[in-house]
Amino acid sequence: MAVWEKFEYDCTDYLNSKFGAYASFVHEGGSDSTVPDIKVKTKSGKVFYMDVKHCPAQCGQFVLLPNLATRSFEYSRLNATTVNRYARMIMDHMDASFEEFKEAGTFGKDIIMPNGPSIFAGWIVHTYKNKGAEYFITNNYTIVPIDRFLDFFTVTAKYRIKRSGSSSVGKSNLAAVSRHIQNGGYGVTSMRTDDSKLFVTSTRYIHNTRFIINGTEYMFSERGSEYEIRKLSNTFNANVIFSIDLKTTRGSISDADFIRLLK
Repeated sequence: MAVWEKFEYDCTDYLNSKFGAYASFVHEGGSDSTVPDIKVKTKSGKVFYMDVKHCPAQCGQFVLLPNLATRSFEYSRLNATTVNRYARMIMDHMDASFEEFKEAGTFGKDIIMPNGPSIFAGWIVHTYKNKGAEYFITNNYTIVPIDRFLDFFTVTAKYRIKRSGSSSVGKSNLAAVSRHIQNGGYGVTSMRTDDSKLFVTSTRYIHNTRFIINGTEYMFSERGSEYEIRKLSNTFNANVIFSIDLKTTRGSISDADFIRLLK
């Protein structure tokens, strides 16, 4: 299990242990970046979300496509988020230096612009608020309100080519993938489907193990006591990627203050 994945579960366990008398905390995020990591439901019925970041960490991204004809960058319609004013400011800056950014490659190019950290933080806050997140929990189980994001984190941005995300196996691929993993020496002991998804249990630790069928790459992804088979995209997109690091814990929410927020 990756460090960030383990930290999400650790934070969920910590919150339930520390504040379980006032609210329930349910892990919901994982590899699905469109869903906040932890759902909070207080005893009084209030529901909100927290996002988990083990710093240093990535903290959001969106795809920009270079248009050679107009010498400008276009916001991909496949982005999970809609374009906002912070994204437009970044695009304006990149358009002005189109030649420098258009071939950033997998190494990428840092986005350095006037008032950059504030603009990057503005994009993060806007995007995570739209997902329902009101707080971040970070290293040492530090809880910070999303509205004070820039007080606690340093923020940078880079434009680079990155492989796009994963998806479920898909109904048309279930039979072929099932046959492969049954005969592939993965120690599979049981298998189940849920619509277009495929889950297995195994006697081996096979998280992140990959295999290829007919030119398509798949991966075992740990889901509690079982593994989901995920289909990896063959598409490589150029993304604006935000990265954060924790700069201070001073002024974070105390246990007593958080309890008051939960009541």
